[in-house]
Amino acid sequence: MKYNTEKKAALLAFLKENSSRAFTVDQIVSALSPSGDGRSTYYRIISDMVKESKVKRIADDHTRHTTYQYLGDGHCTEHLHLKCKSCGRLIHLDCEASHRIETEILALGSFSIDEGSMLFGKCAECKGGAV
Repeated sequence: MKYNTEKKAALLAFLKENSSRAFTVDQIVSALSPSGDGRSTYYRIISDMVKESKVKRIADDHTRHTTYQYLGDGHCTEHLHLKCKSCGRLIHLDCEASHRIETEILALGSFSIDEGSMLFGKCAECKGGAV
């Protein structure tokens, strides 16, 4: 049985308030527990949230850093996401656009797309354009 603890509630609130960004566990601990207490607890909670599809785990192959970002209560598995590699911003594509892209990729054959997948690049702000 999973319990809703104060740390879990604080973590969930923090991630919801900052849902357009991804954080390492160290950044989360620094924000929620400046003394560094409970680091292992936050790892356990974030792992549970990933399993519940409330948080997405994002591994960066270049830096070996893993970040976590709030996705919500399951609706984010129904569409694709754009992830800015510069600022970390997460952009949710609407379901219709996601469906068109997925249909094109699936038509190529020999490839399937994970639910809630991300495409990486740079947002308009980081490219120097208007958002």
